[in-house]
Amino acid sequence: MTTALITGITGMVGSHLADYLLDNTDWDLVGLARWRSPLDNIEHHLDRVNRGDRIRLVYGDLRDYVSVQRAIETSGPDYVFHLAAQSYPQTSFTAPLDTLETNIQGSAHVLEAIRHSDFDPVVHVCASSEVFGRVSEELVPIGEETTFHPASPYAISKVDTYRPHATTTRRSTITCCDSSTSQ
Repeated sequence: MTTALITGITGMVGSHLADYLLDNTDWDLVGLARWRSPLDNIEHHLDRVNRGDRIRLVYGDLRDYVSVQRAIETSGPDYVFHLAAQSYPQTSFTAPLDTLETNIQGSAHVLEAIRHSDFDPVVHVCASSEVFGRVSEELVPIGEETTFHPASPYAISKVDTYRPHATTTRRSTITCCDSSTSQ
């Protein structure tokens, strides 16, 4: 059975991805959720979670390597959709260090836990159009050749989230995808 680990399953994108995968695949899903994250976005799946019907939750925090490692080891993923982040640009101005720690170090924790595991999943690291900053009209639509010009601590953290996964990909067998330019 194919298993997907979704970090940030309680967020907007993670919950929609869970909906999609449950409706369109026969995959088992494991969601990494912070203990204090509201479950509102996945409330409609909680009966399935409680029954163990193709979806379960593991609790952890991206800033805690041991909990991330535990999530990788207990899920045994074929796919990792790394969507968890401090994802509010405005908050990144009031809490820049928390944003950088969560997004950069947290992503490194995910990639390192995979690298040190016995699993070889396809890894999708979620990015943001914020990494491009203000793009001139002649460069639209944004493509892979468009340079990064981050304009907030959040955007900087997403650029620096991209760089480690590109480096990690070169050093190991992790296959990474970046959704920032997906059509």
